[in-house]
Formats: sequence, C-alpha cells, structure tokens
Amino acid sequence: MTLPSKVLALVAILAATLIVKADTLDFTLTGGGNTFTFSLPSNPPPDSSTSGTSFTLDNILVTEGLISFSTDLTFSNLAKGGGLGFSVPAPPPLPGIDLNLSGPQIYGGLEASPMFSATPTPFILETPKGADDYSLAIADASVPEPASIGLLATGMLALLGTPRRKRLAR
Repeated sequence: MTLPSKVLALVAILAATLIVKADTLDFTLTGGGNTFTFSLPSNPPPDSSTSGTSFTLDNILVTEGLISFSTDLTFSNLAKGGGLGFSVPAPPPLPGIDLNLSGPQIYGGLEASPMFSATPTPFILETPKGADDYSLAIADASVPEPASIGLLATGMLALLGTPRRKRLAR
C-alpha cells in the first residue's frame, strides 16, 4: 500500500469517527401493568437542574404499548431519595397521572452534567400511592465511541506499515 493510499485510508477512517453519534441508552420501565420505553444519550445535557438534588430533561418521547407521548423526566439523586418522576397524560376529561418512583440514583456525576450507565434498577411507586413495584432496565445501544474507532484505525495503520519497514530493511 502506497503512502498516499495509507493517508487517504486514515482520513476516511477518522472522518467516519466524526459522524458516529454519541452513545444512546434504551430505558424500559416496567410495573403496574405498564411498560414505558424511551431512549436517552448516556450523558444528556439537562434542560434544568437543581444542584445537589435533581435534573430534568424536557419533551422526551415515551412509549407505552401503542401510545406515545412527550413528557418531562426528572431524575433525583440520593439526597432527595433517588428516583425518577414523569407525567402520564390521560384522554380528556380525565386528568393525567404523575408517576413518582423512589429508588437508587441512576446517574453519576453532577446534576449539571449527568451520566447514565446500563444497569437494571428497582423502584417503588411513591405517588400515586400503591403497592406496585417498578423495574427500570437500562440497555446500551452499542454505538462505539469515536475515540475507540480512531484508536482501532491507528493500530490497523501501524500494522499495515510494519511489513513495509521490514522489506526496506533487507
């Protein structure tokens, strides 16, 4: 492989790493006869946050069965008891329901820059009052990070250059 083609290959690989989207996590909340699903980036920028307490992501698309709706998701840290809260709309004239689930803190870092990780998490329904237990499963959507792809490309190019150096040394 000639030097110009190696450089072109390196540029193509590095360009591909720039268009890879950030890691996305798929959330599945099950309990009370319902299964809610939504996807979030692993480190989302919050729309609002209260330092040391919680952060909110606005207008997140949530699906429950065949119904999809947008809602604000609020994630709390351990100082507030941990957990997750959001509103579930109901058809008029019925009022919507606010689900407030308490449990472990499901993010790391500060509320201004949280980071989720793929893990199953148990929750208890706080409001509306009930005996329903909820379980939140967070699954990695397996999109490689750009840095990982760049490191792989650099290693492959180094391997391609090694046989040429050996031939030139003879």
